[in-house]
Amino acid sequence: VLSFMKVLPVYAAVPAGLLGAALAGVIMEVLVYAPLRGRKASPGVLFIASLGIYILAVNSIALFCGNEVQVLSSGIGSSIAIGSIIVTKMQILQFVLGWILVAGFRQLIRNNNFFKAIWALGETPELITVLGFPVRRMRIVVLAVSSFFAGTAALLTSFDIGVDPHSGMSALLTGAVAVLVGGVDRYWGWVGGAVVLAVLQALAVWQWSSRWLDLVTFSTLVLVLLFRPQGIFSFQKRSEDQ
Repeated sequence: VLSFMKVLPVYAAVPAGLLGAALAGVIMEVLVYAPLRGRKASPGVLFIASLGIYILAVNSIALFCGNEVQVLSSGIGSSIAIGSIIVTKMQILQFVLGWILVAGFRQLIRNNNFFKAIWALGETPELITVLGFPVRRMRIVVLAVSSFFAGTAALLTSFDIGVDPHSGMSALLTGAVAVLVGGVDRYWGWVGGAVVLAVLQALAVWQWSSRWLDLVTFSTLVLVLLFRPQGIFSFQKRSEDQ
């Protein structure tokens, strides 16, 4: 988006950046993941390939845009005080838009047969293949939509506090922990895990400092894995269902 803003006004640069994020996801699927799956690569190989793509992307961004924190907005944003709590308008926009995207995508999964099949692809990929669904197209849509969501989050963060090329790994780890904390098999479990983790992190920053974020994040993960390994918002499955 920062590159587009150098040549386009913000109202054109934002959708262009989000479209570029979705296109990047499609390119990764077509050029990297699909060929590896065609060679019967294991999930571990796909994971290592994704780390390679991440390292390449981070270093490319650092090379062309620098390692400094990039902030898309200029000046100090307006804020709203609620007692001792101060919230910026950009943070309110993040909250509202985030819930719109989460709830809207959930409705799409529930009411659209194509996205229902995509959800089933994550649980029973062999069945989806047997039923004749366009698995390759479905995987492309998954990468495009997920990259669009990631781009939206990065964009809103950039307008608020800014981002640097190396902030992606922290976001990835936090998201993975949120999924494990909430429960890997429930959509609202993921959302609930993210909310729980966000509240704990906010309390840590409020009472101590941002240096404690990683400790709070992974302490929460360890406690959940020890006492409720299926996730806070998931139900314990019977052994024959696992």
